[in-house]
Amino acid sequence: MNNLEFLNNYIEPVCAFLDNQIIFKNKSFINTFNNYSSLDRFKKQFNFNLCFLSSENIANLTPIDILLKSRENFHTICTFQNKNGEYIYYYIYTFKYLNYIIAVFKDITSENSLENYRKNYYELEEKYKQGQKDAEKYSKLQEHAQAQVLKMAIINRLSLVIRETNNIETILSSALGEINNLLGSYKTYFSVKNKNNFKIKYIIPSDESEINRETSYEKDVLDRIKNKNIAVSSCLKEYTNSKTILQSGITRIIIPIYNKNKLLGIIVTLTRQKFKLEDNIEILESISVQLSSSLIQSGLIEQLNKKNKKLEKTLSQLKETQVQLINTEKMASIGQLVSGIAHEINTPLASISSNTSMISKLINSQNSTDEKKTELLKELNDINLEASRRISDIVLSLKRFVRLDEAQFQEADINNELDLTLKLMAHELKNNIKVIKYYSKLPPILCSVNMLNQVFMNLLVNACHSINEKSAEGEITITTAIINGNLQVKIKDNGIGIKKEIQNKIFNAGFTTKKSGLGTGLGLAISKKIVELHKGNISFISKENQGSEFTVSIPINKHA
Repeated sequence: MNNLEFLNNYIEPVCAFLDNQIIFKNKSFINTFNNYSSLDRFKKQFNFNLCFLSSENIANLTPIDILLKSRENFHTICTFQNKNGEYIYYYIYTFKYLNYIIAVFKDITSENSLENYRKNYYELEEKYKQGQKDAEKYSKLQEHAQAQVLKMAIINRLSLVIRETNNIETILSSALGEINNLLGSYKTYFSVKNKNNFKIKYIIPSDESEINRETSYEKDVLDRIKNKNIAVSSCLKEYTNSKTILQSGITRIIIPIYNKNKLLGIIVTLTRQKFKLEDNIEILESISVQLSSSLIQSGLIEQLNKKNKKLEKTLSQLKETQVQLINTEKMASIGQLVSGIAHEINTPLASISSNTSMISKLINSQNSTDEKKTELLKELNDINLEASRRISDIVLSLKRFVRLDEAQFQEADINNELDLTLKLMAHELKNNIKVIKYYSKLPPILCSVNMLNQVFMNLLVNACHSINEKSAEGEITITTAIINGNLQVKIKDNGIGIKKEIQNKIFNAGFTTKKSGLGTGLGLAISKKIVELHKGNISFISKENQGSEFTVSIPINKHA
């Protein structure tokens, strides 16, 4: 056997077969396979995973059987079940040495797992890249929406100034101030045409020494003004006849103000910030149009009516969008309740069904003089009545919560409304969450009941989810009080809390920390809008892994 001792140099388990018997095992083989004494027992632990050998009765043979029958060098991939019931992948190959069949067992379990991990990694990487693309797309949409809001706000403010006064100086001061803030400029002024040059008439910041100063500009700038185009350029001089050399990196923007084909003047602004005309051209052109209308004071009422109609249409669209968002979030909340309500209804219904069946059997078998059975029937009927009452209460509570026909403000007992919301959330609370109530005696509050119920529902559902994510028994504390003429409702939980870095985002529409399909990111945004509709505010304090407390504060003597 000494001529096989070289097999001990192998790191992998190796054995030698002769006449279908194992006649040598290296040390690694003994350590790995625990020195199986029975070949039959040993080979039955192997199963095919992949084999490169054809056989008519392969279903009845193990990999060891086939390697012993093979006349050529043999290799296969198979699984081995050890004494702990674990499956290990082996690559087995054989070679002939003298009269022996030498079998080498190479453990490829780690390689197989690594391949799976690599595959999962690539899949996750693709999802991550797609997520980044979606995030960038959403970010661009959000930036565009914010820009639109900013532009609309500027136009609104200018329109308001024009409506309230015919004073040109006031109108120009407002317009120049808006441009100054929008572009981060350090100087902005309005000049009128004066023969071949321009003369400064209004300037921000105010500088009397600059008023009536004549300015001239390069030919290419004058050509753009003549063509009613905004001129943007980096310059070393504010205007060509200036004696002052500017710092490098100064951008000059000139906005022509026209009435039809008549040049009324130009707005010149200087900024050190980066400027992209395509990002600002719409708002600058809008300001130019408004100034043109106010400066000539011709057809001002007609222009204002058009702007007002446009603003009214925009406002109407915003209101419609807001209502749609509120209804969408309400439908989402109702959807969350459906599963819980179904569960609550099934329990009493099962009781009724079971009891009814028992009553039927008892009635068929009892004598009218059997008092015990009569008493049992009475008890069963009482249970059925109680179950029916529970069903009615649940359905009634749901109708009261939705109140789709109650859009107007009305008086309500907020304590009762909180209890109603808790009742509908029984399925969220009954497993591991304790509710502690500190209700103060409250007067009837004038409010939109269904909207406030939506706020309470959103806050309580979030509290439940926060506790469940912590995977521990939790508590929700609800406190009501009247403080300084305000109704205050505090909802506190001991859940996972809110991370500090996202606390300034939780009221943003579309922002959510929940998994896809579990949250719309509208609950808190809608809740804030509803509270603001009641002239109130919603605030919170939160510490990570310690919980959160939300406070809803509403004046009791004001309503929309």
